[in-house]
Amino acid sequence: MTGGAHEVLSVTDPVAEVAGLTLGPAGGGPPVLEDARLRVRRGQVVGVVGRSGSGKSSLAYGLLGHVRPGLEARAGTVRVAGLDPFDRAGARRLRGRVVSYLGQDPASSLNPALRIGAQLAEAVRLRTSAGRGDDVRARVGELLLSVRLPADRAFRRRLPGELSGGQAQRVALALALAGSPRLLVLDEPTSGLDTVLVAGMRTLLGEILAVGNRSALLISHDPGWLGSVTDDVIRLEAGRIVGGGPPTASPTAVPRGGGARGASGGAVGRSAAGGLPVGGPPGLGLLAGESSAAGCAPAGESPAGDAPTGGSPAGESPAGRSAGGEAHAREVPAREPSAGSPSMGEPPTGKPPAGEPSIGKPPVAELAVRELDARYGRELVLRGLSLTVPAGRCTAVVGPSGSGKTTLARCLAGLHRPVRGGVEWREPGAPHVGGAPVQLVPQDARGALNPRESVRTSLLRPLTGVGRRTGRDPAREAVRLLGLVGLDPDVLPRRPGELSGGQRQRVALARTLAARPRVLVCDEITSALDGETADAVLALLDSLRRELGLTVVMVTHDLAAAARHAEHVVVLDAGRAVESGPAGRVLAAPEHPVTRELLACAHHFAVPMPER
Repeated sequence: MTGGAHEVLSVTDPVAEVAGLTLGPAGGGPPVLEDARLRVRRGQVVGVVGRSGSGKSSLAYGLLGHVRPGLEARAGTVRVAGLDPFDRAGARRLRGRVVSYLGQDPASSLNPALRIGAQLAEAVRLRTSAGRGDDVRARVGELLLSVRLPADRAFRRRLPGELSGGQAQRVALALALAGSPRLLVLDEPTSGLDTVLVAGMRTLLGEILAVGNRSALLISHDPGWLGSVTDDVIRLEAGRIVGGGPPTASPTAVPRGGGARGASGGAVGRSAAGGLPVGGPPGLGLLAGESSAAGCAPAGESPAGDAPTGGSPAGESPAGRSAGGEAHAREVPAREPSAGSPSMGEPPTGKPPAGEPSIGKPPVAELAVRELDARYGRELVLRGLSLTVPAGRCTAVVGPSGSGKTTLARCLAGLHRPVRGGVEWREPGAPHVGGAPVQLVPQDARGALNPRESVRTSLLRPLTGVGRRTGRDPAREAVRLLGLVGLDPDVLPRRPGELSGGQRQRVALARTLAARPRVLVCDEITSALDGETADAVLALLDSLRRELGLTVVMVTHDLAAAARHAEHVVVLDAGRAVESGPAGRVLAAPEHPVTRELLACAHHFAVPMPER
């Protein structure tokens, strides 16, 4: 796929065009994207939907001339503004200037060791003609204000770890906008936010797309949102485009910039003041620091954005699933499992394969958190937090972004040392024991698995130590663990980049089980998955909990998932537990304003809350 020099097309030509693009594993194997054809014109927003492993992200990366590790481009051409992004010279002229990418995880865009102002200034110098310090600083201020963040010196000096999830995503958006690109590639840009922030972020994106008649490729699991902001929607299945056409709008979706276009190009009503949609959903004023009339702004919301009182910790990336994006599109894995193996769409029974020894049901453990204070730098994140996690049950920890959920998860797993208080572990009939066998199942399975190592290597490393204690063969244990999480042994030689999102999450779960934990702390483990795959992973977790006698802590933004899978719910706000109790009571008859606010936003997005 060489391109050489091409003249930039005029504004009447397609901004981006893909013709017959085919990508597949290096060295052979079935393609992950086959004969893909796509055209994005100036000012047009094209939506993409599809199941896990269907090739959505591979198509998006193709517009930037990027191929995931382990894959290769086999055929086809890609042109963006007349240039070939797979050509090195073309890529230099395109990336950041003509086309920019915004994904669901801001951590992949931000340097954790570099202050926000410095990162934006670097992007401005590289992608624009601004050369002098004053010009660069002025442009950085404009970018921050354009994404509704403060432009003062104090905010510019923050590190990414000192931002809440919503703020980090907006900084990543500001980086993408630094070179005033003609085309934005948006890959699930709101799935990492809680329901309170989703509406505001979607409105902000709509207004940004409307400026300068910018084009976009928008990947989302929420057809309702796509229906209100796109001109066309294409559907991918097993790497092939199988359908497309005008979108169908949802009455609860946020219009594009207050003036969303349907197939006919007509506009939806727009408020004269502030540019927000008339009659839009609650929370639209959130990013501007305003509390909406419908009461869907987070408690403790600062005028600067969604940072909690006292700041947000490093690593506190509350990347929960948008509740509005989980009841629609359904996904299955990229590869069908072999006969006799549980399907990704059908949760396994939790029993190991025939002929293999059982792990054995360990004693269930209860966790007790007592007067926990935790800091990141000078910021107090958890404030005198006390709660009990019942033994053998699933406890959901919910709350607005920046409330301290991820910090609590890291403290429970022993990855962050509190400044006061602690975590006690108790087993039935046993005295207090310190150092519980607690394992953290991370939100980002891709970040938890070494991209250069095969699944076999990732599993054998922890199993080698366990094998010495148990006398079991690590290789057989690896196969058995994959069976427990519903995967076939044929994934063992594959690398994380060759797996679908659901498969990666199952491998991460299998790797966690290799340490034979008593307690699993699951930090937003389904936030990057579509509804069907997420349901299958959570059903698998339920099955494993019953089979292995595990105690589970589930950090989540998805209140519907909490209602379906948790017996107990704890609501955090500003580092404190403001409400807790049986899931049926807390979610059916909430007592605290924060809980009622979260439920109001979930109901606004039409998320079904199952009765318990």
